[in-house]
Amino acid sequence: MDFISSKPVKSDICVLRVCCGSCGHTHAILPDVVVPYSGYSLFFLLRLLGEYFSGLFHVEELCERFGVSQNQLYQWISLWRIHKQEWLGVLADMEVSDWLFLKDLLSYNRYSSFSMGYAIQCNNSFMQSHANPPPAGSKTAQYHQLIYSPDISVF
Repeated sequence: MDFISSKPVKSDICVLRVCCGSCGHTHAILPDVVVPYSGYSLFFLLRLLGEYFSGLFHVEELCERFGVSQNQLYQWISLWRIHKQEWLGVLADMEVSDWLFLKDLLSYNRYSSFSMGYAIQCNNSFMQSHANPPPAGSKTAQYHQLIYSPDISVF
């Protein structure tokens, strides 16, 4: 789900899956705008949260405009605040408003740098509501990718 021309828009995407030579499992290679295990794009969530933090709209208006329930909106706000605090740390989080952090996030020259940094630091993607499922035989999932680069020898 995305938000285009002031309307929620459903789109299908093709997800690249690769087979890992070391573990034998397949893994999805998702673009930064895809929030794992969510039907909503990151930009949809950021747009909704931006309008919420701006204070220009009532919750009911936002939910109707974006086609989401109030419960879902409040879950995203809670998740936003948790992830913001994980990224900034407790003290900086208290000094930086939600609105300012959102503006800073949107002004990154390369969102991929933030996205990768967040994933490495927090072991999940920004605005991902639950942790990656653990690999078979493992008790916890860890984010292993330092830098994605295709194996050119395959081609």
